[in-house]
Amino acid sequence: MVAVFYGYGALVHVLNMLSLTGFDWPAAPLRWQVLDVAYLWLDLLVAVGLWRGWSAGVAAFYVAASSQVVLYTVLREWILDVPPEFTVSAEQRDYLSGLVVFHLVTLVAVSAALWVRHQRLAPGVRTD
Repeated sequence: MVAVFYGYGALVHVLNMLSLTGFDWPAAPLRWQVLDVAYLWLDLLVAVGLWRGWSAGVAAFYVAASSQVVLYTVLREWILDVPPEFTVSAEQRDYLSGLVVFHLVTLVAVSAALWVRHQRLAPGVRTD
């Protein structure tokens, strides 16, 4: 399921680049453009990697999820410090907060799933 969500995320980045999500991408701040390109590739690696069961997909997931939490919390003002024509509405700010929650929940869920899997594969190993 996480692979599907990240596949959708990649699609959103493509739609951004095609200026189909409400702003003129070629005129957008360079940081937004760079992040769209970077997260398009990272989201694709997560989606395909998790779908195929690659360890690189798991690693890419942790990089993508944790870096977006940092971007939309610690670096939020840097992300939103843009020219007036790109000012983000209160609704869009709420959407970014929702993304933080999504990424935190998926980080916990994937970590828990990996822990359970590890416990099943190594039942005789004590961790205390």
